[in-house]
Amino acid sequence: MSVFELKKGESAYIKKCAVTGSAEARLKSLGIVSGKKITLLAYSLFKSSVLISCGAVRLAIRKAVAESIEVEKCA
Repeated sequence: MSVFELKKGESAYIKKCAVTGSAEARLKSLGIVSGKKITLLAYSLFKSSVLISCGAVRLAIRKAVAESIEVEKCA
């Protein structure tokens, strides 16, 4: 499942991040890498982007990027 498939308030662990280019560098520099726990905080008005948190970082990412991040829900 991808980050975009999570419901508001759900947490998950990142399994694989299939993002490339500058978006990949940005995510890595902010600590959003495999094994980290993220929480989906909110969707934008027309679900074109999502707001996620990872540790002390809050980040808005586009739908395409969110769909490229594979996650596993927390038990």
